[in-house]
Amino acid sequence: MTLRRYSVPMDSDEQFTVVDHAIDTLREAIRSGQFEPGSRLVIADIGKRLSISSGAVREAIRRLTGEGLVEIVPHRGASVRKVTGTDVAEIFELREAIEGLAARLAARRMDADGRARLRAILADLDRHDVDDDAENYLIANQAFHQLIYSIAANDRVRTLAMQLILPLYQLRLPHRMAGDAREVAHLEHHAIAATLMVGDEDAAAAAMMRHIRSSGANLRAAVELLEAPRKRRRAPRSAPRQEDTPSPPKDDAQSD
Repeated sequence: MTLRRYSVPMDSDEQFTVVDHAIDTLREAIRSGQFEPGSRLVIADIGKRLSISSGAVREAIRRLTGEGLVEIVPHRGASVRKVTGTDVAEIFELREAIEGLAARLAARRMDADGRARLRAILADLDRHDVDDDAENYLIANQAFHQLIYSIAANDRVRTLAMQLILPLYQLRLPHRMAGDAREVAHLEHHAIAATLMVGDEDAAAAAMMRHIRSSGANLRAAVELLEAPRKRRRAPRSAPRQEDTPSPPKDDAQSD
């Protein structure tokens, strides 16, 4: 794995910059799959690769733990957190509320510039849908939601929405924006855009919440499908039932 190197004098005024750099680098490594779910984050190795102190790496890991990307396991240290089906369900319950609010605010504050930018992103989504380009469709999908946060013009809503999305980046499932799932999402994007264009706050919030609910259900099903073999391997073998346990052979004295 290649991490960007960064070396500056470590006085108190620059420590914050170093930690921020470590956070950004590790976050991108997790998002891009360089660090896979369950991978250990060895402080000494990361510090050496980034040319920063162990203290800066520890602080970066502490903050990423708060973002839900990293977990600290006793006697094992820090590792990339695995996102489960339950995690997905909880994240999307929160996303439904936050992104519904973002859509409501965006409809309220929509202007000519916002409509022009929204049409441009819809054109990208249409093109990638026709080309059956799942990877670029996913990128355009992210741009669609980020535009809504921008038009909503509420920094706290945007920050909360992005924090909820971060743990999901590691779920690089090839079918996440392919086939039927993409077609449903594509229709939902256009439905959301239509309500935003006319400034209908209630309809925009409702359309976005339906979209997030549908996306969450699809993603949770995909994650649980991947979890199933691991759960079967971890499940303890049940004791044999009485009728399955062969009886010892009877000798002649015990026979009728």
